Amino acid sequence: PVTVKSTFRLSYSHNVQTPPLGTSDFGVVAGQYGYFRNIYDDLVGGRANTNTDMGRDVDLPRTVLFEAGYRQLIGEDLIFDLAAYSKTTRNGITIRKVEYENPNVVGENQFINTMVNADYMQVRGIDFRVDKRVGQIAHMALNYSFVDARGTGSDPFTYIDLLFRRNSNASAFMGQPIDPPEVMLPLEQSRTHNVGGVLSILFPVDFQQGTTIGRILSDFGVSAVARVESGLPFTRLQKRANGQTGPPTFAGLGGTVDEDLNASEMPWEKRLTVGLTKGFRVGGMRLLVFAQWHNPFNFENTNRIFLETGNEINTEFRNKIVGDRMRDENLDGDTDIDDFDILRESPENKANVFALLQAERRYGNGDGVFTIEEQDRAFGAFYDLFWGVQNFVESTQRLRLGFEINF
Repeated sequence: PVTVKSTFRLSYSHNVQTPPLGTSDFGVVAGQYGYFRNIYDDLVGGRANTNTDMGRDVDLPRTVLFEAGYRQLIGEDLIFDLAAYSKTTRNGITIRKVEYENPNVVGENQFINTMVNADYMQVRGIDFRVDKRVGQIAHMALNYSFVDARGTGSDPFTYIDLLFRRNSNASAFMGQPIDPPEVMLPLEQSRTHNVGGVLSILFPVDFQQGTTIGRILSDFGVSAVARVESGLPFTRLQKRANGQTGPPTFAGLGGTVDEDLNASEMPWEKRLTVGLTKGFRVGGMRLLVFAQWHNPFNFENTNRIFLETGNEINTEFRNKIVGDRMRDENLDGDTDIDDFDILRESPENKANVFALLQAERRYGNGDGVFTIEEQDRAFGAFYDLFWGVQNFVESTQRLRLGFEINF
């Protein structure tokens, strides 16, 4: 029942939203260009690239939102809040391969990337929150959310950029594009489990005046914000040493999906920030000194991985990057991977020869002979600069100190 200490809320709405035609937040590629990311060319005259996304009349996507919640006050300082919600998007705009008659060749049909209303997305979730206050000094809050986001595509380009590249036996035999998904698959923006907590303790200025403990804790505060959440889903790609990273999943021109859409998941992430404050009276002013420590326990969170391996290491891609540079004929005049004497064999100008000598000295023994092992270390350093583990794992600790003067 709804009483002075309990409330029930309910909302329901139908929405129509204008899609972002110029820019949007769709994935890696579309994030810069929106729906019209490619240059439009008319098919007549044979100038068009069939991989260009062709526009046509479409309907605006429709979204249905529903939320129901219950809030209960227990005593004077404990609150429970539970909410369930649903979001359903029908006739979402997406790109599909649609067959047209070729206006340039009589009797020939072409499959063109075409904007259509065909995507369907559904999000279901539960939020639970507990708030507890201890007197006028402490406040604690704990919240948990469960989200199940599914659909036929995480963004309008999921099919054309990912699924279309994986041909089935039937599509190869019939000479037609692979069918788009007809079942609800996980969306790449979905974090299934999210747990957060907040702790705040603030002693008043007049706390136990006249005592030693009062002088220490007067105008003293402690805070902590913690969050633990499950990883984002992603889709593994076939191992071809292309080096694609995610999430979100981006296959590029050379990537091919190797599993069901978003069948894999990133590791869980943990974050913690703690803070201390202490106030002082200086003359007629209040001086507040504070310290904020982010990640005091040095948690490591993996926020990106190689889509071909599912982790931060891609040995085949490293071998490709390093090997291509070791085969550069500008090193020693040929494309063989071998030891070479820099001064005697390098066809480069004097400035570049000097740079090679410095590189050999840094990554080798300085004798002027660039061995295979020394080249591997040198070009491996280049690889690590862009694709080393430090680019995939977040383990930053930050300590911020400061003060504030209130007149």
